[in-house]
Amino acid sequence: MMDVSPFNAKLGVAIRDEADGSVVLSIDANESFRNEVGAVHGGVAMFLLDGAMGRAACRTLGPNESCATVQISIQFMAPARGRIQATGRVSKRGKRIAFLEGICVDETGKQIARAQGTWAIVAR
Repeated sequence: MMDVSPFNAKLGVAIRDEADGSVVLSIDANESFRNEVGAVHGGVAMFLLDGAMGRAACRTLGPNESCATVQISIQFMAPARGRIQATGRVSKRGKRIAFLEGICVDETGKQIARAQGTWAIVAR
């Protein structure tokens, strides 16, 4: 697993791997991340949640395993502005599938989105 993907580096995503296996991704969502109504585009929260949950899934992999997102369900709860942060964690990890969950908060700590997802565990 790469420390930071080129895409995350280009967007300025900060990554923190927690001791409990969870992963925190955050980004300063400046004006260039806003939609027509002035809020951070929901796709930014989705991107951070997918990344945080996916990296958390990767942290459970053995040396000959890889994983890929199969499905994500997201609920948007409030508009976001400023720095936003997503935390992903593994709910359950099986031999061929992993279930993950994540939350996304704004700079005040207000929850703006939550997600659940499924990752396939495959041989590398």
